[in-house]
Amino acid sequence: MGVNMEQIVRIGKISTIDYARGTASVVYTDRNNEPSPNFPFFSFAYEMPKADDTVVVLLLPNSTTKGFILGVPWSGAKIPDESGQGVFYKKFSDGASVKYNAKTKQMEVTAGRIVMKNVKADSVEVAGQLEAGTVIAESLCADRVTVKESASVNNLTVSGLASIHNLDVSGAASGNFPVDGGADD
Repeated sequence: MGVNMEQIVRIGKISTIDYARGTASVVYTDRNNEPSPNFPFFSFAYEMPKADDTVVVLLLPNSTTKGFILGVPWSGAKIPDESGQGVFYKKFSDGASVKYNAKTKQMEVTAGRIVMKNVKADSVEVAGQLEAGTVIAESLCADRVTVKESASVNNLTVSGLASIHNLDVSGAASGNFPVDGGADD
């Protein structure tokens, strides 16, 4: 007896979501709208869809209650914001995104706030404010710099205000460095 693909691959809409377990139930609109049991997502990253999102479900050949949700497919209503050969692009529900272009070897991360820990970089360009616990740099140029612990910089240029607890500049320093209440900073 052959396997009926209509019984294995189904299209449905997300009904309920169990965020902690990474599972969801699906309603098949072509089959009495009764919700399925919770299925896990077949995924390499945690990202839960919204209720009523259309998803593709892969059921085991011998069961209608065991399977995986493959995810939300591209369609006329959902097209990629970025595309191209060698491009990885991920857009989050709040508009934040990650884009990597293998051809240019450039990664772009866009979010309202990005927190990085233990970052080592050959070059960092800050268009707005730089706020850090400790900064060690050959050259630093920023509109505004706030360093809570210490900074060691060969050449420092600040066009706005620099608030640095302990500053060691071996080259040139220019900018507005206010004295903190008479402290020896």
